[in-house]
Amino acid sequence: MTHRRTVITGCMALAAAAAGAGLAPSPAGAQTQQSRILADIQKRGTIRMATVAGNPPYSSVKPDGTPEGYDIEIGQQLAAALKVKPEWIVVDSPGRITALQTGKADVSIANFTATLERSTAIAFTRPYLIVGSNYMVKKDSPLQNVEQANKANIKIGLPRGGTAEDIAARVTPNATVVKVNTVTDAFLALKSGQVDAQILDSLQDAAFLSQEGAGFRNLPGNWSYEEISIGLPAGDGDWLRIVDTFVRQLIGSGEDARLFRKYFGYDMPPL
Repeated sequence: MTHRRTVITGCMALAAAAAGAGLAPSPAGAQTQQSRILADIQKRGTIRMATVAGNPPYSSVKPDGTPEGYDIEIGQQLAAALKVKPEWIVVDSPGRITALQTGKADVSIANFTATLERSTAIAFTRPYLIVGSNYMVKKDSPLQNVEQANKANIKIGLPRGGTAEDIAARVTPNATVVKVNTVTDAFLALKSGQVDAQILDSLQDAAFLSQEGAGFRNLPGNWSYEEISIGLPAGDGDWLRIVDTFVRQLIGSGEDARLFRKYFGYDMPPL
């Protein structure tokens, strides 16, 4: 019963936002403005959502090709609230922006940090999750702190195009950075000894350690504050308002926290 109220309330909130975008019937002669992106979505009957593979528990692709994870279920709920079908587009980290700029995606839901630099190119909703970042090493690694990792002979794995690149440049600028396609690729590189450390977000890190904690540990320190948000194309204020309404309702209803616990296995930290 509680979940049904949550879904109904979310749909009503989005319906109100859509009406504000000019989708409700209006008196004759009245001028209305409609989100171009929303109009295209309703015409197609699908919302195109960019995400990344190999990034559990946020998003990953099952053997049958279907995506799953925390971000995926958030996207599915957005599609359901808009009464359309989800259409997933798998991209790499830089592609989260490119897909929006080129009109291939209507939103990017992919462990996507809202930064000032990115906000000059695309738009972001309010955050639905706050994360930090950690340096993970093998349990038997001689490294005890990031200062010891800041040497040219130390290799640090991270996915290209993500905020981990900026963290590495700021915290361990002398280390050798090894860029890979996904967070999972970086973890496998650490596990196989191809790199000495991996940078990943603190909540994803905790999920990995809960599964493989016997063989890995973190170096002391938290090295970022990151607001995980839904990315959208710039220039459509009504579409931003509608999707931000969805995020606000997702958080306020407790559904965001429920999905987080489902996929991460522990309670969601406060926003």
